[in-house]
Amino acid sequence: LSQSAIHRLIVSDSLLRTHVYNLAADSLQGRRTGTLGQRRAAAYCQRALRANHLVPIFKLDSVQTSYRQTFPILFTNVATFGNLLGSSRQAPTTYRQAELADGPLSRQDSSRTLFGINLGGGLPGLDLKKEIIVVSAHYDHIGASGGLVYHGADDNASGTAAVLGVAAIFDSLARTGLRSRRTVLFVLFSGEEDGLLGSAYFVAHPPASLGQFMCVLNADMVGRVDNDHKQTPDYCYVLTDDNGGSLKKTLEQINSQTVRLALNQGGYNTVEDPEQFFRRSDQYSFARLGIPVLFFTNGSHSDYHRPTDTAKRIRYDVLQKRATLLFQTVWALANPNP
Repeated sequence: LSQSAIHRLIVSDSLLRTHVYNLAADSLQGRRTGTLGQRRAAAYCQRALRANHLVPIFKLDSVQTSYRQTFPILFTNVATFGNLLGSSRQAPTTYRQAELADGPLSRQDSSRTLFGINLGGGLPGLDLKKEIIVVSAHYDHIGASGGLVYHGADDNASGTAAVLGVAAIFDSLARTGLRSRRTVLFVLFSGEEDGLLGSAYFVAHPPASLGQFMCVLNADMVGRVDNDHKQTPDYCYVLTDDNGGSLKKTLEQINSQTVRLALNQGGYNTVEDPEQFFRRSDQYSFARLGIPVLFFTNGSHSDYHRPTDTAKRIRYDVLQKRATLLFQTVWALANPNP
């Protein structure tokens, strides 16, 4: 295909809808890490990775590989600050603190341990196959409580759907004989809502040397429109840091040649942002190690972390454009000019 033909490729709207509705279904009970709903979501995502003919990337031993990377999380009930001071306010007296389990688990620890599951499939590159691009999203959410399901359609079924949609185009191109020069890994994390635990485990136990990772493109909440863009929904915040300068240039060039979304310049400010969005999703696990990243997001909205974050409220027309921008940017980065 010519470059102009590549630029005309878009992520399937129907595929995005299918993934979002399946991941945000009541039966998955909000996909909280360590629950049956999250394990069902993992099984669904694994089937999608396999359907896109991706290679399992996690080593089980010297011979076997897997789409899954399982990691232990230790949960502890911690007294809140107000409770320690004897506060009489009606507020939860404890909260669930999560951390990666370090080393062998004792019998006592095992009763407080749950397991997260990262998922990953790769498409090996051609002449630059030792250079790796990671395309990622977290597929977990905050579960169910008080008889209410927190569906997490935007957070982050939308980003998961975008990553799987990008993988589908790479697969379609590969089956016509068109492969990228660099290797692309499609990675879906759990444990994000508990403190970026899945991505922290991934960088501590990577499937390849971190020195081979050229960049990471992470999508988290890309299916809605925030209050600042109700009249101009064709936008995307793309956050990076000082290491992402060349990525930003590539992104802006590709955007101008394809979907032409408004890329809010404020979205590049990762230092003065009072909400610290850049530190709140999985790309930060890579950025803090100096790996260049781009973080795609629509920003917050009134349904954030509420049961009303449902599949029917996703703006699929805008999600399609953002997912397409993700694909086009990944393709450009995976095929640097000779």
